[in-house]
Amino acid sequence: MMRILLVCNAGMSSSILVKKIKDAGAKRGLDLTVEARSNNGIGAEAGKWDVCLVGPQIIYAVDTIQATLGIPVQAVEPRTYAMADGDKALDQALKMAQ
Repeated sequence: MMRILLVCNAGMSSSILVKKIKDAGAKRGLDLTVEARSNNGIGAEAGKWDVCLVGPQIIYAVDTIQATLGIPVQAVEPRTYAMADGDKALDQALKMAQ
C-alpha cells in the first residue's frame, strides 16, 4: 500500500489529479491511497503518508512541507498538473518512494 498526499492551495484543482492518479494506479494493479489537502494545517498529516506531491502554484512551500512531514516532497511539473496527467504524476510519486 502506497500513500500519496497531494497538497495545493485550496484542494479544488488537485482533486481532479487525485482521481487521475487513482485511475492510473488501478490500471497498473497498484494498491494506492491518494488524497488532496490544503497547505493550511498540513501538520495534521504528519506520519500518514509515504510521499507528497505539491501543486506548482505553491512550489515555494516544498521545503516547509518537507520539514513538516519528514517524507519526500516534490512539486508536480506544471504541464503534468495542468493536463491532470495521472500516469506522469504517479511515475513521479513512485520514483520519490524508492
